[in-house]
Amino acid sequence: ATSFIVEGVKIGWPFPMIMPPQRQMAVHLVKALKNRRHVVLESPTGTGKSVAILTAVLAWQRYNAKISGGDESVKIIYCSRTHSQVQQMVASLRKTSYRPKMAIL
Repeated sequence: ATSFIVEGVKIGWPFPMIMPPQRQMAVHLVKALKNRRHVVLESPTGTGKSVAILTAVLAWQRYNAKISGGDESVKIIYCSRTHSQVQQMVASLRKTSYRPKMAIL
């Protein structure tokens, strides 16, 4: 595991290395979240989009709670087409320092 910082937001990464497309997604996401803007991300299959997006959003959630003096109350809803994709995401998140409350429906 490693970490990197984007505009003051420390992003915990669950793997030894981060690929350039994953870093770019994290940068764009954090900038959009900090500025309360929308962002559209596109990347080919197998580039680690899901884990890049969730780790960046969870890092921002933690950062936002810290600077606002509140809790991590911003809700994140992750949708997936298959149970195996959900299981893969949960396994990836368990490798990170993030421990979000989760409900699988």
